[in-house]
Amino acid sequence: MVIIRRAFFIIIGLFPLFTYSQNTINLIDLYKAVDINNPLAKIPSGIDSIYQLKSSNIRTSYLPKLDLNASATWQSEVTSINLPSTLPFSIPETDKDQYKVSFDVSQLIWDGGTTRAREKMEDLNKVLEQNKVNIEIYNVKDRITNLYFNLLLIKVTEDQLYLMSNELDKRIAELESGVKAGYILSSTLDVIKAEKLKILQNIDAIPTQRKSLISSLKSLTGIPLNDNDTYLIPNPDTLNSLNCLRPEYNGFRMQQDALTASSNLIARKRYPVLAGFASAGYGKPGLNMMSNEWNTYYMFGAKLSWNIWDWNSVHKEKQQLKLQANTVGLRERSYLDSYQAQVDGILLEIQKLKNQLSKDKEIVQLLHKVSETSASSLKNGSITSSVYISDFDSESRAQLEMEIRRIRLSLQRVMLYNLTGNELK
Repeated sequence: MVIIRRAFFIIIGLFPLFTYSQNTINLIDLYKAVDINNPLAKIPSGIDSIYQLKSSNIRTSYLPKLDLNASATWQSEVTSINLPSTLPFSIPETDKDQYKVSFDVSQLIWDGGTTRAREKMEDLNKVLEQNKVNIEIYNVKDRITNLYFNLLLIKVTEDQLYLMSNELDKRIAELESGVKAGYILSSTLDVIKAEKLKILQNIDAIPTQRKSLISSLKSLTGIPLNDNDTYLIPNPDTLNSLNCLRPEYNGFRMQQDALTASSNLIARKRYPVLAGFASAGYGKPGLNMMSNEWNTYYMFGAKLSWNIWDWNSVHKEKQQLKLQANTVGLRERSYLDSYQAQVDGILLEIQKLKNQLSKDKEIVQLLHKVSETSASSLKNGSITSSVYISDFDSESRAQLEMEIRRIRLSLQRVMLYNLTGNELK
């Protein structure tokens, strides 16, 4: 009985605890609920809206820019022409206070592909942000998996404890008759009753654990769950391919694409920029700097801007990106090594559990025979209660271990699906 009690508490601690009509619940439905109800599932639409606004702002580079400018200045010296006094005319000196109001228009003609490169960069950043959300959702599903299988383990433990309790009730009824008849000691009956009470203690601890797990599942999935719901054991098919489809792995490729796009954008800094412009205004003076009169004016033209020397700034920035790309590559290799190790570990665990389960049924049958013989001997008073309890515990423990292995085998298969990034069906 001590072994059973220890097994009970070990089962409860196998997975982390994060934590009314009867319904049938399966793990796939909980996964789907996360994709719909969890707050993380609402983030991608917000990311789309953010990057639509960013792209819209970038595309305004193709549109004309309109500016209204005004200035009022006073200068210490102005342009003047000194003519000989013998001439019959003179040129008036320009006023030192000057005023100007203008309406200026500029239009990008060619920017070397900078705007398109910025748009592509933002598209890749959007994909990266959405991939981060996918990683977070996968982490939530991993937590749900742990909670779900912990519920399954608690259920099989509870069922086994009730079977043990019912079996001890039969022994108690038999021993009570023997005690009355005088050929069974009352102490023998008391030992069995004490073991029954210990089992009931373990049963009493289960509802609290179950409520905690269900509460955590409800908060993560957003669907109503009850204490008396039935939770099905998943039975996923064998995977045909173990290639990694996890968003963490896809993220490495996305990071490389983003670094390539960033390098392309940086290179555009060395490209010439051609723009057209026009300006119309009213000022004193206008374009005639020798006049002191208020006049309207206008001008239009084109201008070219080209950074022909940047002290190797662009080259150094591109070198930094190459080093970052190398770092991403190393992290990708490390991730794949860890991934393969985890896959191999799960496959070995699956094979081990299959081998153990192939022998469990026979073990349970043999121990059941031993337990039945002990029960008969106990009824006849030919063995002590401690001998019977030992045989009874051995059978119960074997039965419980078999059920636990069935659930652990299912868990390992589900973990393989989640680890590889395949959708559970």
